[in-house]
Amino acid sequence: MTQVPDGQPVSAGPIVSLNQQERAEAGHVETSVLAAEAEEPPSGRRLGRQRTRVRRRLALVCNVKQVAQAGDSDAPTDENEEFDSPETIGALAQLFAQEGYVVTVLEADRSLPRRLTSGNFDLVFNIAEGRGGRCREALVPALCEMLGLHYTGSDPLTLAATLDKDVAKRLLMGVVKTPGWRVVRTLADLQDFDLAFPVIAKPNDEGSSKGIHDDCKCADLPALESLCRRLLDDYGRPVLVEAFVRGPEVTVGVVGNRQPEVVGLMHVVPTQGEPGDFIYSLQAKRDFAHRVRYAIPPELPQDMCQRIEAAALAAFRLLDCRDVARIDFRVGPDGEPYFIEANPLPGLSPATGDIVIMARAMGWTWEALITRILREAEFRQGVLRPMLVPRGEPKRKKARALAVLTLTDDPAIAVLR
Repeated sequence: MTQVPDGQPVSAGPIVSLNQQERAEAGHVETSVLAAEAEEPPSGRRLGRQRTRVRRRLALVCNVKQVAQAGDSDAPTDENEEFDSPETIGALAQLFAQEGYVVTVLEADRSLPRRLTSGNFDLVFNIAEGRGGRCREALVPALCEMLGLHYTGSDPLTLAATLDKDVAKRLLMGVVKTPGWRVVRTLADLQDFDLAFPVIAKPNDEGSSKGIHDDCKCADLPALESLCRRLLDDYGRPVLVEAFVRGPEVTVGVVGNRQPEVVGLMHVVPTQGEPGDFIYSLQAKRDFAHRVRYAIPPELPQDMCQRIEAAALAAFRLLDCRDVARIDFRVGPDGEPYFIEANPLPGLSPATGDIVIMARAMGWTWEALITRILREAEFRQGVLRPMLVPRGEPKRKKARALAVLTLTDDPAIAVLR
């Protein structure tokens, strides 16, 4: 499997301004003939004009998980938890190359607008979590829309609304059940606190369980004040305080658009302690092999699973998700599913992604899942597959070093740095 090697993370550097000839030499021609194949004529006949198969260009836009550096002790230990590993990025790049694309890996940083503008890309596969405030996940799709580029996944409005848990809950009120909640921006917001204990507190607009630790459930107001103070200091973001739903935790994978389909339901079962009190915390996710087991399908009554599926599809549609999403629920003592959050940028790690784990248990391969997401985006936007064009374009010269660095054995994958 092709990987972006450890110790060589994708990082942005200055890009030189290239003229048309230099761009062709660097592999940025308008209609690349990289790995062109001659079309075989039918037996006994000759084509009047030979044609070559063109591999279309795909930008894999991501944020690479960096190794913690000395001097980062003031930052939370989960600062880069949302970002993807070089192994995940390499696996995705290899798969897209096999699907007929010339793949360029781009870090989602301040250099991205220029690189997307000059790259002549047919499609952007977006897995970038972004950096900054509550709209950070919306930045890449917003940029793609401004530049007129096709891209995978949900649009900027959906990504911004779902990252802000308070906003997502308000959008679903009256249709999909959700636990009672309050938003704490300062400790003064706790003066008239009226939710019944126990409650759970977490950053309002973080993902990948950032800030959700084993001690995030509070039994009384003093404990809640202490936890909110720490979360406000560590993350500098509002805190969502939510009524704790005592019951099973189930996450649902959904793919599709016009007729979205449930990939599977994954019941997260703790290996110790009372299941109803379990919290799928950051520590549990990091040590999932020992602290939890995944029941796929869930060890729950069939009618309950059907209600969870219906709630997940309703949330997917109401939040206007596209192509793929993972939606989390807790099942209450009343047997009803309560919406916790939606993630339209679910982790796609071949080894640890929740939606990948449930898909495999339901008979999907990792390759089939990723290809399905790709096909949904292609079909939704009318992106053409590898096409035939007349032969006769200028021959592609040997690429110069410039800003393109091939880190793999596959000539169709490059990493810009």
